[in-house]
Amino acid sequence: MRIIITGAAGRIGSTLVEELSGEHELCLMDRTAVPGRTSLVTDLTVSQELRTNIFEGYAAVIHLAADARNLAPWESVLHDNIEATWNVIEAAARNNVRRVIFASSNWAVKARERALAPACYADSGPKIASDFAPQPLYPYGLSKAFGELAGRMFVDGGQLGSFVAVRIGYYHPDPPEDENLRRLWIGSQDLRSLFRRCVEAEFEGFHVVYGISAQTTAPYDLSYSRHLLSWEPRQSP
Repeated sequence: MRIIITGAAGRIGSTLVEELSGEHELCLMDRTAVPGRTSLVTDLTVSQELRTNIFEGYAAVIHLAADARNLAPWESVLHDNIEATWNVIEAAARNNVRRVIFASSNWAVKARERALAPACYADSGPKIASDFAPQPLYPYGLSKAFGELAGRMFVDGGQLGSFVAVRIGYYHPDPPEDENLRRLWIGSQDLRSLFRRCVEAEFEGFHVVYGISAQTTAPYDLSYSRHLLSWEPRQSP
């Protein structure tokens, strides 16, 4: 399968390049060159750079590129997250790319998490499901909510076959010591298998899944993620 990965030089991007490069043909995009790989250096906030039909002939886009700071200022979020995300989704739709996999974030529903805390951190406590609408607290989370809604709009309009928003927790190869981060943690093995299933699983339409490992103290419900993708997280702190 031919796949575009934006933000391919980042921590998550480089991990997914390693995971997917063996079986799939990848086009890597970032503002900086991807070390050791052939890549396209481009600024996704400039829509003209995506007007050259470079998405043509690809089956899927994994859109990771963003300012990932939780407290990033509005000016940065507007350009690097909202405008870039719109440009990528629009280019995918215009070039008949059938699937967009969007790196959303737990920050898209952070207000809901805090409203349910601390009960949602208990093993049997209330969890936030995939059908819960975005409820962000800060501009970063708002940008992820925008990406989810934009993807849904293109699917509902018949311009994309499928769009899956992955509400990622906290990615690090090793479990964090901080308890708050540990609840949201996703390890490398689970991150790799989750995005592989987002690429390879058969489904249509708009979907939201959660990107966390198997800790029962997480505030998110993984049942729909498991069902849609036939995915089972294996790691736990």
